[in-house]
Amino acid sequence: MVGGRGGAGRRQERQALMVAFAVALLMGTAVYFRIWARQSSDPSFTIDDREELRRQFEQANLEAMDESAEWRMKYDKELEKNRQLQDELSKVKASLTGTARRLELLQKDNEMWKRQTESLKQQCNCSLPLKTTQD
Repeated sequence: MVGGRGGAGRRQERQALMVAFAVALLMGTAVYFRIWARQSSDPSFTIDDREELRRQFEQANLEAMDESAEWRMKYDKELEKNRQLQDELSKVKASLTGTARRLELLQKDNEMWKRQTESLKQQCNCSLPLKTTQD
């Protein structure tokens, strides 16, 4: 295959990406529950602490969104590249089919001309042998 691995390689990449996404989602949920548990169980947890945690959580969320957008752009580029390769492949297949059909017609014409030449040769009853090239 031109330019990369086959379908199995892409499937493994997709599975690895899904596992990484699931782990990130699980970690985000764990952080959220940790913050929630800390706020509800610790009376010394001040408003400033809560605000700082909220800012950190928002920052982590923004970074995760940026990374997600980056991965989406990479996916979109690979998808477009794949579509272009599929288009090229279908064009080559169509061309090959046309060429194969043309070859088949030429072979039939060649056989017809050989039979016609043989028939003319027999009608002529020439003493000189005709030189024909055999393919």
